[in-house]
Amino acid sequence: MPLEEMVLDWKILKEDSKEMTVKKAGESEGAGQINRQGTGTEVIKVKNIKVLLTAAPKDLVNRYVEIFRKAGKTLSNLETESFAIERSLIGSDKSIVMVVDIGAVVTNISIFSEGIPLLNRSIDIGGETITKAIANSLKIDQSRAEQFKRDFGLSASGGYQESIPKTIEFVISSILNEIKHVINLFRSREGGELEKIILTGGSAFLPNLPEYLSNILNLKVHVGDPWARVIYPLDLKPVLDEIAPQMAVAIGLAMRDII
Repeated sequence: MPLEEMVLDWKILKEDSKEMTVKKAGESEGAGQINRQGTGTEVIKVKNIKVLLTAAPKDLVNRYVEIFRKAGKTLSNLETESFAIERSLIGSDKSIVMVVDIGAVVTNISIFSEGIPLLNRSIDIGGETITKAIANSLKIDQSRAEQFKRDFGLSASGGYQESIPKTIEFVISSILNEIKHVINLFRSREGGELEKIILTGGSAFLPNLPEYLSNILNLKVHVGDPWARVIYPLDLKPVLDEIAPQMAVAIGLAMRDII
């Protein structure tokens, strides 16, 4: 999109100053032209600045502003989901972490290093894609397919339900391929090695998904807990644990300017 249609913000992540030796040139005029000849070397200081740039379409920003205005509220800040997820799921962890957010229709894949989002990609596959695939495979309605997805997931069960894990695995393979692509892209750009993967989003609790991904990728994989940095009554824990993967972004936004 054209820059004039975007809202931009940036943050300086790192500044490096180093000395560099370069050839020093002299100039002499002759035959109506300037001749340049090397006359030695000189040391100059070069400053590299690493900047995190975020951008959002103005139309989208204005839409949110209008929604809050109609609700009688003043919108003070807008923030990308990756920053909110970092706050709720990663916190003070400085290792290289991938967060896979499997939403209803989109899966967002982000890599963080020292709490900074360095790479982000999205694919149009999510929990609804899996549910529809099960419904089509078994010729059942989507509400029943959704229940089968939650009950069986990628767990081998045998019998009538044997086709459910295979159907889910076929859809998950597209997400898995994108995860592999992002890992390779990160290696080529940053030269680092991923240490673990955190799952979040409505389909993060898909039975056996962490184990499935861990076995294939040979990495630690677990479902993130956005409540880990929140104090709450212990009697609410069963309910909060059930909705945890869906709350990561909301909790991270609530933590803004607190931690």
